[in-house]
Amino acid sequence: MLSLTKKRYESFINSCALESGEFRLTPKSESSPYALCFAIFGYQLLRKDDILSKNKMVWDGLLRDALDLKKEQTLKSGIDLIRSKPYLQLLCFTLSALHVLETLDGNPLKDHVEPLLPRDIEERLNSYKTFNGVAGTGNFAMFNAILLIHAKLYLSQNTDSQISRWYDSHLKNMNQNGFWGKINGMNHLQFQNGYHQYEIFEYLKDEGRHWQLAIEKVSSLVDSRGHYAPYPGGGGCFDYDAVFILTRFPDIARELKHSLSQTLSALISEQNADGGFCESLYIRPRSFRHLLHGFGHINAKGFEAKKERLKYFLNLQRPKHNVIRTHWTEYSREWNESDLWDSWFRMLTIARIDVALKEGETDDWGFINYPGIGYHHSIIS
Repeated sequence: MLSLTKKRYESFINSCALESGEFRLTPKSESSPYALCFAIFGYQLLRKDDILSKNKMVWDGLLRDALDLKKEQTLKSGIDLIRSKPYLQLLCFTLSALHVLETLDGNPLKDHVEPLLPRDIEERLNSYKTFNGVAGTGNFAMFNAILLIHAKLYLSQNTDSQISRWYDSHLKNMNQNGFWGKINGMNHLQFQNGYHQYEIFEYLKDEGRHWQLAIEKVSSLVDSRGHYAPYPGGGGCFDYDAVFILTRFPDIARELKHSLSQTLSALISEQNADGGFCESLYIRPRSFRHLLHGFGHINAKGFEAKKERLKYFLNLQRPKHNVIRTHWTEYSREWNESDLWDSWFRMLTIARIDVALKEGETDDWGFINYPGIGYHHSIIS
């Protein structure tokens, strides 16, 4: 079953390629350096070393040029680089992609990374309001940790004390759910935002008790189909973020075998005919069935989760949400339209569940031995 899923996913990645070596987020969109990163990550996950090797120099050049342009555009707009999600996201994706392509050693992007390194990482995290659990701050916390670790690995800088302060400040400000923010109950935003810090925890080989807290709270949010989003269909990010946390420890993952197997079956069944995956099959186009499904999805354990799901249900009925808009492309995609981002995240989710249920066998998957999304704790550095 998985071999067919993987084969169809590869076909979808190929369908987004252009002759120039660039990639589109969807076959209908314009080219995008973010999409190129997602394609590289997809080929890596499928262990397509031949494709990566054949195209490495072309893709390396495209990514470096795109990152230089993004930096120039961001500076011209007057936005501080350290507060620009589009730039920082592309930078971190590019670092990871160049690591996959094995081209970082020759030029580790010092001119991009070094100016962004914090003098006081805790002060910077506080300036983002990270420990208040504000939406999006988890991304910025992860970006900064990646930069610090990259500087240590590739720029010969001693950032150990800053990395330790990043880690300690997160533990010091953690709430009773193992995440961040002053919320009494548990909701989807907490783990979707806080997952980013757990990516770094995993890379640092952290195994603290907060993992058990997070696993307990996240597992309570699964819906009837095995998804973890505040709306039906899971969402690429929500499902992956939840499964990432739930599969950290093999023994605990085996205890969750039933729900993880349910998630795996749902994801495989929701692969589109073109081989890709979408954000959700249950939001648009509008239909009585989708509305009924969405209304039923409001039911959840805990008042905070119920309230959050109701808010999403009502908000997603607004015309502004007929399509999904991102900073990755000018093109706005449909909810049920396959794209490289959701496809990569869905396949990463499938991969982590597959490895967990096979008790740690990772030979079938190409995880990324670099901090951030795509890393797996089974990798021996």
